[in-house]
Amino acid sequence: MGVEEDLANKNIIQRQSLTVYLNSISDQYKLRRYGDIVYFSKKFAYCILYVNKKEIEQVCQDLNSHDFVKKVEKSNWNQINLSSDHIENQIRDLAKKAEKTLQERQEDTEQIL
Repeated sequence: MGVEEDLANKNIIQRQSLTVYLNSISDQYKLRRYGDIVYFSKKFAYCILYVNKKEIEQVCQDLNSHDFVKKVEKSNWNQINLSSDHIENQIRDLAKKAEKTLQERQEDTEQIL
């Protein structure tokens, strides 16, 4: 059972993060009314904002309509497969690719010599 399923069975408000890119760093204060700012980057002028999952579409539309917002991106963390079977398959596939690449390099080296 995944984290998302565990939280759905409890009385915890579902939240999702948004990455909001701003035109100016001083505009971060205007985002407080939409949700909780958990991170702000001065260098890259973006905020990570947590919003109620039920309201996410409306909040995205509202934020995109403002002049001080360049872009809004939704987090895709809940779409990542963290099951052990999936991770083992990924490791196995990467190992096969690495072995194939090493074998091809050895064959190329032998042909040159």
